[in-house]
Amino acid sequence: MKNIANFVEQLERSKVPFSIWIYAGNNSYSPLKAQENIKATQVLQNTIEHYLQIVVEMNDSVFLLLPEVHMAVPINFQGYQVTALTESKAA
Repeated sequence: MKNIANFVEQLERSKVPFSIWIYAGNNSYSPLKAQENIKATQVLQNTIEHYLQIVVEMNDSVFLLLPEVHMAVPINFQGYQVTALTESKAA
């Protein structure tokens, strides 16, 4: 597990492209459609302020962000659903 603020800061420094998914109900997530003229990490920070469950997918790592407890948890993510918690991977 990681602190969300540290997680976002690490993403910003690494400049790795990532996708944002938000909880849509029925245990599934939908991709967030971001505006192209806004930095991805700014979109992520705004999303964290408005949603309780956010999935961030990058390279071979996927994290479930839980803003209420300020944590980023590594997960398996398949078919728009969180399938398992996993061991921590580098962001």
